[in-house]
Amino acid sequence: MLWAAAVVAGLLTGCLGRSDLEDDDASGGTAGASNGGVGGVSGSSGAGASGGSVVGGSAGTAGAGAQGGNAGGGVGGQGGNAGNAGSSGAGGAPTCGPGSCDGCCDSATGECLAGGDITACGTSGALCADCAELGFDCQGGVCAGKPPECSTMTCPGCCDTAGVCRGGDTSDACGAGGLSCTNCAANGEGCEAGKCQGPPPACSPANCDGCCDAAGTCRPGTTNGQCGSDGGQCENCGASGLQCSVPGGYCAFVPTCSSATCPNGCCDANGACRDGRSDQACGTSGGSCSDCQAGGQACAPQGFCYNGVHCGPDNCAGCCTANGQCRPGSGNQACGQFGGLCKNCANSNESCQGQACTDGSTCPAAYPGCSPSAATSPAFRSDACTADDLNQLASGCSQGSCGPAFGLLLNRNPSCYDCMLQFTGDDAYNRCLAPFLSASCNHSFTCAAQCSQVTCGQCSDADQDACGNQTFGNGGDCEDYLSGLYCNQAAISGPAAFCQFNGDVGDWLLGVGNYFCAQ
Repeated sequence: MLWAAAVVAGLLTGCLGRSDLEDDDASGGTAGASNGGVGGVSGSSGAGASGGSVVGGSAGTAGAGAQGGNAGGGVGGQGGNAGNAGSSGAGGAPTCGPGSCDGCCDSATGECLAGGDITACGTSGALCADCAELGFDCQGGVCAGKPPECSTMTCPGCCDTAGVCRGGDTSDACGAGGLSCTNCAANGEGCEAGKCQGPPPACSPANCDGCCDAAGTCRPGTTNGQCGSDGGQCENCGASGLQCSVPGGYCAFVPTCSSATCPNGCCDANGACRDGRSDQACGTSGGSCSDCQAGGQACAPQGFCYNGVHCGPDNCAGCCTANGQCRPGSGNQACGQFGGLCKNCANSNESCQGQACTDGSTCPAAYPGCSPSAATSPAFRSDACTADDLNQLASGCSQGSCGPAFGLLLNRNPSCYDCMLQFTGDDAYNRCLAPFLSASCNHSFTCAAQCSQVTCGQCSDADQDACGNQTFGNGGDCEDYLSGLYCNQAAISGPAAFCQFNGDVGDWLLGVGNYFCAQ
């Protein structure tokens, strides 16, 4: 069932055992008499670096200390000694990575960047992320929050026609200082220092954010006929009845925006489902969005243009009455939040609790609504993990010992541990999917997952299906976020297939680890 995707995050959290990872002594022994543990083996010397790589060999890995003996008098063994440092290798600059860069590493050039730009965001040697493309700002080296309006004050590169800040160093989007981007490739030129000049280079990931067509020309990669990203080969989505999904630049089945996929919102000119409660995009029941502002009107809380006062998610934290008055949303006769239409709980013999009408049921439980700013930050990418690191972690988690497996990873490779730890929280599945979702899809799917967890999280396994059908069905509390589930389906049918959870946490972590954290 489509709605089942929204419960994956809860399944992952339960399997991963987050509490084990946060336990200060997760590997402690159980009660009973036992002999002391055996000391760890000394680490081996680090190997000298070869020419062109890091100056000096890396230090040998410290021997792992044995676990303490079980309670009852056993004496814990001591940890092994650290290995000796390797001898110096031949010259060369340090490779950009977790051990040599405080900011982020440019995947195209290998250069260590500061990591604070919206188009090159990251920290601790992770690969730079283009937060603007995903609909986020860069905050503290992490893609989070709403991006600022693209301008000379906020964008180091250039602003494209959609108002998105671009790096400004590629043939399809060239520019600097927050000015308008120029498509140099369309004019038969290359991009150098933010200006169109010289012959166009051979189209590649180093100089094209979009895709390369059959003639080797860089294309934006956002149309159905020429879809792609990161300098890959353009695809013709229309030939197979698919649509170009952005970001990600991949062909996917995206159902037409309609009353079935956008039941309580409206469809904009690009075919995207909007909540239908803003003055610029007002509507309901999957109809076309109306620009009320253009006609000197406002969007009513019910989703139509009128001459009254605007009240909606953008200006009311409580609920909106039918005539556009914002109320606190905590009373039985005017209950709700996030700018939704106020509900009279008394009409359904319910009471207002937590700004939601409820009869006290926990399956399904009442859901008050989703914050207009709700979004899941995308997972960051690094090259910190070896194949052995990921295989050992996957093996431990598949055997039900995720806590100890992460503990061993922390001792063996802290940088790999930091990268993989982002997939142990409540939003693990969402974070995996986020790089392949547009800003609107990210919001809708984040809300769908939250709504599912609140409404059906306390249901028994036997009642999960019935709860999901009810809450995502006609008139259900989660119905507004159906479009997020379609976005999820499109992504996992394309390049995000590795994010799909098959029931084995170890296998899932191996898949996401190979994409986000592998060397």
